[in-house]
Amino acid sequence: MARVSLRSRRHIAIDIGTSKTRIFIEQLGMVFNEASLIALDYKTRKVIAIGDEAKKFVGKMSGAMQIKHLLKRGVLTDMNLLKLFLSSILSKYEEETKNAVVTLACPISMSELERKALVESIKSIGVSHVLVQDDIKLALLGAGFNVYGTDSYMCLDMGAGKTTIGVVTNGETVNYKWSKASGEVIDHEIIKYLKAKEGILLGDVSSEAVKIAVGSVVKSKEPLKIKAYGYDLNSSRPKEVEVQDKDISKIILSVFGNITNTITSLLEETQSEVAGDIIKNGLIITGGLAKIPGVKLFFENFFEIPVVVAKNAGTSTIEGAIMHKDKTMDTIEEMELTKTTYLW
Repeated sequence: MARVSLRSRRHIAIDIGTSKTRIFIEQLGMVFNEASLIALDYKTRKVIAIGDEAKKFVGKMSGAMQIKHLLKRGVLTDMNLLKLFLSSILSKYEEETKNAVVTLACPISMSELERKALVESIKSIGVSHVLVQDDIKLALLGAGFNVYGTDSYMCLDMGAGKTTIGVVTNGETVNYKWSKASGEVIDHEIIKYLKAKEGILLGDVSSEAVKIAVGSVVKSKEPLKIKAYGYDLNSSRPKEVEVQDKDISKIILSVFGNITNTITSLLEETQSEVAGDIIKNGLIITGGLAKIPGVKLFFENFFEIPVVVAKNAGTSTIEGAIMHKDKTMDTIEEMELTKTTYLW
């Protein structure tokens, strides 16, 4: 009876990332795939915009408006803001979310207290069950790897707010480390570089655009260029400068150097049997920074092991959460039968 009742409920997959939040509702598809930002009036706490609409206000705020990030380096900034954010998105899907079952991708670095608070926030929108799963495991699953077999896999998830390296075997994350080296760090270093070299101050959105357009760790046949617009610190006027890939590659290589240190540290703690699997299966790379040209070659040359960049690197975590539906149902059923309290 319990099986029929639970399995008849709709499945929802949620991935709240530093850069983007993705929400998938069974039978409806991806209902949200936008920036993890909320713009609100800080006096009234009224929501002005969320997601990509809120991003348009970055650097252009006025009056009582505030732009808030839901996560900073994988850590929730404000639980009440998260409730506002989710309710704003899902209010139009009340029938679909009522008594639904949720698979939640959670940064593995989150504390137990943060995970509990996150679950309660999501349950407040009307769902019946929330099962938390490590984002690193779901990223591997979404990238097409059987994380429930006896083989071990090492995943490097390079995101906007942080970079996580984890080893998954038998369906569990057995070891991990994380680094602040991330897409946001590259953005901030670009701002510092152009401020020192050109005397121009770029905003966060502009620096991110530079990274996306000309960011690379390999030399291209034709130099990549982009015009960046900012504030001239000398004349106090708007200024335009041309930025080339060779300027940005040095910044990216420096950040990648910090990531290699984190990977090396984890490898030193890895058991020999697991290390053998890693050599065989390679280093799997997911996350937004995986799109930077030359990522595969850089890590292959550094560690001298195979490197696989997931074809769906940017969306592998949410796709893994979607694919986890049956495992989520199985786990919840087992917990209910044994009367075990579950959150993750």
